[in-house]
Amino acid sequence: MKKVVIPLIAIVLIIGGFFVYKTLTKSKTEVLETAKVTKGNIQGVIVETGIIKPQVGAVVKIGARATGTIVKMNVKIGDRVKTGQLISIIDDREILKAIEQQKASLTAAENTLSQVELTYPDRIREAQATLDYAKINYERETELLKHEYTTKDSVDKARSLFEAADANLQRLQNESKTQVNIAKANIEDTTAQLKQQETRLTYTRIYSPINGLISDVTAQEGETIVAGLQVANLVTVLDPTLLEMWIYVDETDIGRVKVAQQVDYYVDTYPDKLFHGGIEKIYPQPVVKDNIVYYLATVKVSRDDAEFLKPEMTTHIKIAFAEKKDVLTVPNAAIKFETGKQVVYRVTAPDKVEKVEIQTGLRGEDATEVISGLRDGDMLATKLILPVSAKPETH
Repeated sequence: MKKVVIPLIAIVLIIGGFFVYKTLTKSKTEVLETAKVTKGNIQGVIVETGIIKPQVGAVVKIGARATGTIVKMNVKIGDRVKTGQLISIIDDREILKAIEQQKASLTAAENTLSQVELTYPDRIREAQATLDYAKINYERETELLKHEYTTKDSVDKARSLFEAADANLQRLQNESKTQVNIAKANIEDTTAQLKQQETRLTYTRIYSPINGLISDVTAQEGETIVAGLQVANLVTVLDPTLLEMWIYVDETDIGRVKVAQQVDYYVDTYPDKLFHGGIEKIYPQPVVKDNIVYYLATVKVSRDDAEFLKPEMTTHIKIAFAEKKDVLTVPNAAIKFETGKQVVYRVTAPDKVEKVEIQTGLRGEDATEVISGLRDGDMLATKLILPVSAKPETH
């Protein structure tokens, strides 16, 4: 029995293998889809991906230079603020007390100056009068000595009094200037310290420097912040109208990307809405991601488009780098690559094709320029099934 079963199984396997082979090795060509060679305009485009980013200056992290407890936080995430709007208040009692002390010190310094300016002129006038009298007395004693109406001791005494009066006047004059300068210096120093405290007081009031939206709040009412070597961050304000797009251009395409080139793009959340812009900058420093070299190009987003876009959105981009008009074109799907050559299959009859080697020019998103090998009106197979022996090598 076993001898009969084994040959039967072998026969079944052979027959099955024959049918499978015939199924997998069709000898007939089948043309599934076709397209005509036509004349038209073609635009060379580079397809890339990008990301929406805030422009420089569009995101401002607002910090605090004052140390103290937050007594008022007027905003939360999502709030819209304007330039100069009060965002937060920090406890200012200590600074206010220091301002009072400096004001009192300033008043004392001003009073000292007033006292110096009031008293020293009188003392100088008195000293001047004493000097004048001593001078007259000395001159009189000297004249009397010539006629022997006085003694030399009297003359020496008069001269001594005159010299003492002169020295006293000069001392008072110098002392007056010194005391005035000291008093004025005290006023200047106290005024500077007062202004410093008043400046510190302004640090307790946090204002928004730009118009925008609150995108982050890192401190709340009742929390104590300590301003040290690094400014304590309180909130972040984002101007949603100041956006730009970063395009990571592959190193193989960067040679065809130039400043001012037209860029069309869309985002996943608005697949049917096309946005437009132009290349503004191309950064010379490469960016390496996953061992692939890219170069960063930027496109400024208009304020109208910024109403639909948000930071970190992924964009799908087409960069137009060349355009030709009234040239012979074929659909990209019709072009095949076989043994390193570009070929197409021209339809000569139903389910009959001939392979034609072509030379191409500008390649667009959907069609490619044909320089030689085809004529206007030729029918090409864009999708077909070939016998296994004739199946092209595709890349």
